Amino acid sequence: MEYHRDSEFNLGTEDFVLLLARQEEIEGGKLDTAKVKAFRVPAGVLVEVYATTLHYAPCHTDAAKGFRVLVALPKGTNTDKPEIKNDGGDDALLWARNKWLLAHPDSAEARAGAYVGLTGENIKI
Repeated sequence: MEYHRDSEFNLGTEDFVLLLARQEEIEGGKLDTAKVKAFRVPAGVLVEVYATTLHYAPCHTDAAKGFRVLVALPKGTNTDKPEIKNDGGDDALLWARNKWLLAHPDSAEARAGAYVGLTGENIKI
């Protein structure tokens, strides 16, 4: 699950699913995946994912059909991680420019060194 300091906009050519949770539900640097909710978004509906919303990449609703989702973020988001001094707060979660990430221990991101901040079931759609 990730979040940004700005809103993200999603618009799909087909229905898609967003996995969402609230940033305020992070307790002690951890988020229980039981707090994550799945929302089906109809094709053609523009969704604003607020900066305070944890989310994951959009998921398809039909693997055979596929889908495309426009994801609009401020310029530079998800590019190289800036060099910062970890002064506490959510600094340890910074994964890329304007991208803070909480990884599940079973994920590829965790194996790549991301902050392990998800507890509970690793959600699969």
